[in-house]
Amino acid sequence: MRNKLGSFYLLVQYQFFALTVEFESIAEATLIKMKRSLLLIAIIWSAHGKKKLKPTLEDIHEYSTDESVVFAKPVVINARKMHKALQNPDIVSTCRYVLFKTFTTFHKAKESCEKLIMPVTHTNASIAVIKTREDNKDITQLLQLAYGIKQVGRKFDRRNWVWVGLKKVYNTGKFLKKKDRGAKSFNASQWRWYDGSIPEYVRWLRDMPDQEYDRKTKKYQDHVSVNKRGKWDDTFPYKKMPYACNYCGKYIVLARHVTWYHAKTLCKSYGLTMAMVNSKRDNDDLAKAVIMEFGEDTETKRWNDNNWVWLGSQEIMENGTGTDIWQHHDGSPLLWGSPKWDTKRQPDNWNKQMWGEQRVVAFSRINEKWDDSYPERKRPFACMCPHMSCEVNDYHH
Repeated sequence: MRNKLGSFYLLVQYQFFALTVEFESIAEATLIKMKRSLLLIAIIWSAHGKKKLKPTLEDIHEYSTDESVVFAKPVVINARKMHKALQNPDIVSTCRYVLFKTFTTFHKAKESCEKLIMPVTHTNASIAVIKTREDNKDITQLLQLAYGIKQVGRKFDRRNWVWVGLKKVYNTGKFLKKKDRGAKSFNASQWRWYDGSIPEYVRWLRDMPDQEYDRKTKKYQDHVSVNKRGKWDDTFPYKKMPYACNYCGKYIVLARHVTWYHAKTLCKSYGLTMAMVNSKRDNDDLAKAVIMEFGEDTETKRWNDNNWVWLGSQEIMENGTGTDIWQHHDGSPLLWGSPKWDTKRQPDNWNKQMWGEQRVVAFSRINEKWDDSYPERKRPFACMCPHMSCEVNDYHH
């Protein structure tokens, strides 16, 4: 009996020793993991120097890199649709801005914007001016449409950036101390947009502007570009990248050939409305938008569909017969008392058995006059921007 108790006592001692060793091993392993974690934190802290800033709600919701989020935004949906219908693939447009995918220096971009044939409603053509957060989102989303939503290549790959018209005009040409750099030290009164205004809305990249110096050119950074996240950076004007111009016109002309009824539907799907022309001024404005899309060259044959652009006006019909009373597609009256009809005989209400009478309006690219036509024909078309889009960037002095 004593031998059995002794053996049992030895067995219990052995198992207790084994458990003690096992617990010590677990504790030691846990301690090693903790040390590794602390070491990793120290390395990260040392590499960055500062605690990484958390993204703001604006970053997450308004400047997302998630395609499902970005492509669900109305401005992006509409711009994507319009881009498919534009003739020039190097242009991406909204009612506020036109982005050109051509890589160029700041000064050439500025000259290019100033040479644009701009709408009558916006006489002061210039490189893009950003007045509000909405403007900044428009610029950002156009850049994402042009080159994809996510960053391309490295951070400062120029496909991730677009020129805008902000320049530093005071306190330039000197090295900035570290304490004078970044958004906290930013002095808006030292900067000017190209319409002469002082910036009220800004969204600088972290630690920018920093006004770095280039020893080769002996220049300091004093011009601004915007990236796909809507963040701003001061940079050298000789850098080449895409650029954005103010547009804010009343009309956007699209080269896709569709019927009059389809054009009406497409304009609505873009968040616009089919073009309504109520005065000579409107007609002149439309003519400039047509040239911006197609250029000044026209087709040789007069009735080639490329020479005509659908407008949103139609004749009031009674039992299939025209009344010679014209209104817009939404039922509002045509306010221009004497539209520029193509010839003295127009509108002539020509009748075809398969289509009935001519009852909608087309604009001539050749002479900027109107013709009544069959809505079943397929032609380019004009949409009209909401007035609110144009009020944001109305730079009349």
